[in-house]
Amino acid sequence: MALIAGVIEGFYGPPWSPADRLATIDLLATHGGNWYVWAPKAAPRHRDAWREPFTPDEIGEFGELARRQGGVHVSVGLTPGPDATTDEVIAKLRPVVQAGVQGLTLCFDDVPELDAASRHRDLANTVRRTFGVPVWLVPTHYAGGVSSPYLERLIDGLDHEVLVMWTGSHVVCDTITVNDVNARRNATGDRAPLIWDNTPVNDALMTEALHLGPYSGRDATIRSSIAGVLVNPMEFARASWPTIVSALAWCRGDDAVQAWDLEIDRLGIRRLAEATAFPDDEHWPGARPERAWWSDVAALDTEAITESVGEGVRRWVDAARDGAALALRALDLTELDVSERRALAQFGLALAAREWERRPALTFGGGPRIRPVAANDEAGRFVMDPRSVSWSTSLVADLVRRALAQSAS
Repeated sequence: MALIAGVIEGFYGPPWSPADRLATIDLLATHGGNWYVWAPKAAPRHRDAWREPFTPDEIGEFGELARRQGGVHVSVGLTPGPDATTDEVIAKLRPVVQAGVQGLTLCFDDVPELDAASRHRDLANTVRRTFGVPVWLVPTHYAGGVSSPYLERLIDGLDHEVLVMWTGSHVVCDTITVNDVNARRNATGDRAPLIWDNTPVNDALMTEALHLGPYSGRDATIRSSIAGVLVNPMEFARASWPTIVSALAWCRGDDAVQAWDLEIDRLGIRRLAEATAFPDDEHWPGARPERAWWSDVAALDTEAITESVGEGVRRWVDAARDGAALALRALDLTELDVSERRALAQFGLALAAREWERRPALTFGGGPRIRPVAANDEAGRFVMDPRSVSWSTSLVADLVRRALAQSAS
């Protein structure tokens, strides 16, 4: 059976527009993807107002998505409330299936229902039996490699055709290894996990970061032990495309970095990607970039980039461009040999650097970087990992401080 490969629009924050969804489905078709899952947390009738019937416009949009590309199937997600009945869920989802949607996803992530495993199992079984389409389940215990009473009850009698989703060893993972996958399979009755991969998503704790890098850190050998990979993108659809294209290449067994290279250059955002990277990222520009690199970043064309990948990235483009200009000023400072001019330049550079560092957009590897590197424990409760917080000095701040120190000596 072909590996499931695609996107789950499952982030917190403003959902994608219908146009962005259609364009992303086209992208999936071009690069061998086969599934798109609609599950945006902020869409009211997905989660908060789940009982409300989908509107005629929403049902029409689902049908349009499902018909867009023959090779890309669409699954619609729903987060039923704790008092949901089977009849309510069936009634809510029936018009979606009638519109042509090819799959359904029941989402019980990030809800305090660790005592509801039997209800989750029974809902999934009934939905699968009623509609006969692929049904996937996002459990409340969805991260880590240990079992729990919740998981034990969930898989006891769960239809083997229902895939159980998993984010990896943590909610956000730098790596997913064979040992990670084997541990999850052991915890779920040897079920092959469908990976909900939280990359390049930048919601919740991560809203000051922009994730434009390649798909990396996933052991190639796990492809034979999983049901598939669905990456969870950013709210900025087109800015998520480089990672999506890279992940699809990984799913095909192709070179993920090479695929990323082609897409990042097609969109014209390589320097922005490097300027918004962190030190452990594959596309990190290095600890001491050359002047030419700083000049390239300082010359970023905000309007051209926002035209390419969307208005949402503007604050990172502006922060990167202005930060690079500061770096060039710092390099110039070290070349001044007149003390009066140097003192004035020092003062102006320090003031500008202070203002720049206060911007709500992390660039050049600056921190603190905060991510939900958390996993479910043996009781199913979340436990935060110390790696959730990392602190590093931005390349700009490092260069400015070195220039100030050198000019003062």
